[in-house]
Amino acid sequence: MSDKAPMWLTRSEDVVAHLYFAAAEIGSAIMEIGSLKIPGSLSFPNAESCTFSFFSHGEVDLKATAVTPGSVVRFDYNQGESTYSFISEVSDISDQQTRRRWRIRFPKAIERNERRLVRRHRVFARPGFQVNTSRVKDRAPLALFDIAAAGLSFVVSARHNLKIGESFSATIHIPGCAPIAAHLDLRNLRPMPGDKSKKLAGCRFSDLSGEDLQSLTTALAQLG
Repeated sequence: MSDKAPMWLTRSEDVVAHLYFAAAEIGSAIMEIGSLKIPGSLSFPNAESCTFSFFSHGEVDLKATAVTPGSVVRFDYNQGESTYSFISEVSDISDQQTRRRWRIRFPKAIERNERRLVRRHRVFARPGFQVNTSRVKDRAPLALFDIAAAGLSFVVSARHNLKIGESFSATIHIPGCAPIAAHLDLRNLRPMPGDKSKKLAGCRFSDLSGEDLQSLTTALAQLG
């Protein structure tokens, strides 16, 4: 597959992680319904109702377009050269003070133009970005190399016998965020650039709560 070919997020966990990232780090989107293209703001998803809220900007004249629960909508948004889009359905519409709130059901798939699930933040050597896990018996906390809404990678000595595919618990420490208890799935091991004595352990979050995802993505959004 070409690096420029469209790619799809279809795992429900990936879709939800991406929606948290989009709300925290992108914020705005265009919603297309019928012939209308409506700008607005994305909110954090609600895992219990499987919906997120979209607040449209300005007056929206719906007289020419019939909108009811179940109406199909399309969303487009971007971050730099990274573009995203998906199709979903309206759950309900309500007016809140000067804004109109559209509750949208979680999409089944999100199209993107690059392979990375969400933006990763390189945090290596920044103070306070650490992870603790009983799987690695080092006395000091392990330094984070990078982190995103979907996972992280940390620096570990090459002497540790970590195995791709294993899972373990960990506590993540990020400035501006309370410690997060997480379950990590080890997805890859790669050499640490410039240091053969260390490796980078790439992990995906498993069963991270909505509250922790919101705290994490809000803190990451402050990194710029």
